[in-house]
Amino acid sequence: MVSLSAKFRDLIWPKQYLENPKRFAWLYVAVFVICLLTLWRGGDALKQQQIQDLSLDTTEQLVQLTSVIESAIAKYQHMPTLLASNDRVRKALRDGLPSDINQLNRELEQINRITEASDSYIIDVNGSTIAASNYRLSTSFVGGNFSFRPYFKDAIKGKPGRYYALGTTSNRRGYYFSYPVFEGDSIIGVAVVKVDLTQFEKRFSNQAYDFLMLDPDGVVFSSSRSEWLYKVMGQLSHEELTRIADSQRYFDQAIETLPIVSKKAFESGGDIIEMLDEVQDNLGNELVERHRYLAMSRPIKLLNFQVAVFVPLTAIEEQIALWRAIFAGGITITMLVFGLAHLRSRMLQERSDAIEMARHNQAYIREVIQHTQAGLVTLDGAFRIEALNPAVEKLVATPLSDLIGQPLSALFQVAENDLLRWTKALQSDFDNAKDSLTTVQGTLSVKGEPTSIAVEATICELQLPHRRSHLVTFHDMTERKRYEQEITSARHALELRVKERTSELEQANQLLRHEIGEHKATQQELIQTAKLAVLGQMSAGLNHELNQPLTAIRSFADNGLKFLERERYEQAKGNLQQISQLGHHMGDIIARFKVFARKGNVMHTPIDVQTAINGALKIMQPRFKESGIESNAPSNVQVAVLADMVFLEQVLVNLLANAVDAILEASRQEKLVSIEVNCEQDVVCIYVRDSGTGLSEESLNRLFEPFYTSKESGLGLGLGLSISQRIMDSMNGSLSARNHPEGGAEFCVTLNTFQPD
Repeated sequence: MVSLSAKFRDLIWPKQYLENPKRFAWLYVAVFVICLLTLWRGGDALKQQQIQDLSLDTTEQLVQLTSVIESAIAKYQHMPTLLASNDRVRKALRDGLPSDINQLNRELEQINRITEASDSYIIDVNGSTIAASNYRLSTSFVGGNFSFRPYFKDAIKGKPGRYYALGTTSNRRGYYFSYPVFEGDSIIGVAVVKVDLTQFEKRFSNQAYDFLMLDPDGVVFSSSRSEWLYKVMGQLSHEELTRIADSQRYFDQAIETLPIVSKKAFESGGDIIEMLDEVQDNLGNELVERHRYLAMSRPIKLLNFQVAVFVPLTAIEEQIALWRAIFAGGITITMLVFGLAHLRSRMLQERSDAIEMARHNQAYIREVIQHTQAGLVTLDGAFRIEALNPAVEKLVATPLSDLIGQPLSALFQVAENDLLRWTKALQSDFDNAKDSLTTVQGTLSVKGEPTSIAVEATICELQLPHRRSHLVTFHDMTERKRYEQEITSARHALELRVKERTSELEQANQLLRHEIGEHKATQQELIQTAKLAVLGQMSAGLNHELNQPLTAIRSFADNGLKFLERERYEQAKGNLQQISQLGHHMGDIIARFKVFARKGNVMHTPIDVQTAINGALKIMQPRFKESGIESNAPSNVQVAVLADMVFLEQVLVNLLANAVDAILEASRQEKLVSIEVNCEQDVVCIYVRDSGTGLSEESLNRLFEPFYTSKESGLGLGLGLSISQRIMDSMNGSLSARNHPEGGAEFCVTLNTFQPD
């Protein structure tokens, strides 16, 4: 008969969960998480409802607050009109007699006392205050000039004025009403009444909410919390801040932002905002805490202001937190009760299962011992053979039942060098025998049997409750020894092969170094050949350049002899000077070609780009003249690069020579070679462009291949650009080519800019 508790247990925890602990754990966690989520969502719903109720109450309070402020300020807006119609005011402004002004001061003081206004004062047409209700105070307005205030400017134009600002004299915030004082059709002054807004701060300072009054720019002009004054809830632009500063409304007060961390619109109106508030702990230390408020606002139409209230949500949040804590504790306790009930059921189930498992384990262990491949022998407390498995008999290929009760040495013989330590292991307490040998190599053999098997034996103590026993495990070493022998032979063969291969690699390395040396020498010869080829192409122009000064030298020499014969020494001296100059000119030409033709290794030194361009142009100038080609190059490039002057000139000369060939092949009327220099970040690009027909697609793809040329047969070796590219690589630069969009080919030489330390 099934008990009631069992039925209840099966109803709450089905059998499939009781039998599977993992499934029960997941179910338990899922139920707990669902309960917590439900609790959390319920708390959110309750908090929303309470904030909703608070929003309705706050709306009513805000309406009452706005009405109180409007009615309190409205009674002051007509006071300037009444003052402006007072005959004594007009007389004081018109005549300016001290007696009239003194009487007016006393009347203004009495009017202020009756109306509870902050200040009343009369200003003449120049903006100077002639009488004020606070004439007795050290902060009296009398004598002060307020012509810069907007309320004065409006009233002096004949209109009622309104303004709000921080007082320049009293340093108190107030709202100003003004009205012009007429004498006939003329304005002779302005009557002003200032309403002190601090009265509202005192009146609403002890409420359950924080009170704010915002001006049209959103600046807090009045508040129940002084630290919020002159702050804004949002962000003001630079133009708005400049306009406020120019108006002198708040003088040197800094316009800052309220420390609002987050702002979220509430569904029933208003916003939920989170702010940083400074509080003090019990020791007087200032701390910064996050507080949440329900913020609601309403306009004051009379002032064009906004009244806002911040209602703290701390009480609601603490109430919801307490509610959640209580219900979470209840859920936790309930889940613990059900968990304990499950645990008890599980323990009862496991107790019955443990007995069955023990029987199963014993049968399982027996099967494992009987069928394991390793030989197992158990020893009693005197290290006599107690039992053994079939694998031991299989190793020696003979029955071993006769060895039961005999010492282990009747079956296992240890090598002589390990015999002493093995004996110590058998005779020592295993807990204290730290240096005893528990694993040794030996042989399995039985007296009278020819079989002898090499094995590895390991002995360990069995942790049995009532007696001491040991287990010896035997592993056949026959295959392992064979593998070790094979590995040793293979290692020796590998070492021999490595030595042979190392010798071959050393020989190949020496041959490679020799070939690299020959390759470098060949490359230098190719570069020199390219130089000489360029010089050969320019030989005719060089001949022309040298023939002209030689002809002139002969002419000047002949004339000089005649001048000497005629004793015209001045003319002879002039001819000799001309001959000297022409000789220097010829020396410069020959030196330039001599430097260009010399051999050398690439150097990385700072060189001037303008100097390299000028050198290349001087070398190519004879060929330009011979071919009728104009050159266009910069004359004031002030940048240095890391390169070799001679090799950079060679690259530029090769590019200029190719440009001349391209222009002559094109047979066009425009014959122009242009050079441009562009500095880009850490590199300098030198562009060489010709007015030829440009490069074909095949030429662009194969331009820098050795021995490739697009010229007619016999006009080029196809090595110039290939060698130039190698020279640029050696100077850590690059050489590229393209067809210019406006026609012709353009080559770009790129080098690293020299950066002095």
